[in-house]
Amino acid sequence: MTAIQPAARLTAGERIAAAARAIEPILNRVVLAGPPVVDLLMTDPSLNGPLLSFTADQTLRLLATSMVDRLGVDLQKLGLTRTGRAGNSDRWQVSPDVAIELIQVRTDDGDPAQLSLEYATLVTLPFRVTNELTVRIAGAPAMLAIECVAFSASGERALDSEELERVVQLIACRQEIEKEFATAPNELRAIIQPVLAALAGNDSLELLVQRALPDAAVLPVLAHRARDRIVRMAC
Repeated sequence: MTAIQPAARLTAGERIAAAARAIEPILNRVVLAGPPVVDLLMTDPSLNGPLLSFTADQTLRLLATSMVDRLGVDLQKLGLTRTGRAGNSDRWQVSPDVAIELIQVRTDDGDPAQLSLEYATLVTLPFRVTNELTVRIAGAPAMLAIECVAFSASGERALDSEELERVVQLIACRQEIEKEFATAPNELRAIIQPVLAALAGNDSLELLVQRALPDAAVLPVLAHRARDRIVRMAC
């Protein structure tokens, strides 16, 4: 009897490509965010970050300043199925393996969570899915702010936080991060710096770095470099 092999897990790029093809007519009205985008922002070829498992959030986030109901009409026409609604967001199924969360971003809002989402729609980078298809993804400073806000709101310990693990990954594995952070809007840096300052003085940082960077256990220089970046960005 032949054993049935489990289906291969989609990579971040494959997940985004599947979603982008399914929603191509509205791509110019949304910005992609969420854990898959953190994976795409890692640019240091010398570091190996762990493959994101998406256990906490299997859904790709689409940020938009348009009304979600208006965009929802277009998604229905494209054959997608709404699977849930919460507050200012809708969830849609693209395929059995890919789901998206359409989030309406409120502007001119003093809430740090909304502020980080608003900047994610403004501080963006292009990501080429195919030669003919390009999407906009949230830039690294905005993604750091989103993760920092989520961690602060969760009340979790640093060592238990998947958001902080992604923060460490992004800081350690993106070559341009310090330059981008230095030129980011003051409001974003004000969200990120207190979290990094607390993290720099937390005994859990070493373990977080080892989880975020599998090679750090055998190459201590990687852990030192990540910690140094966090300390510099926290100042």
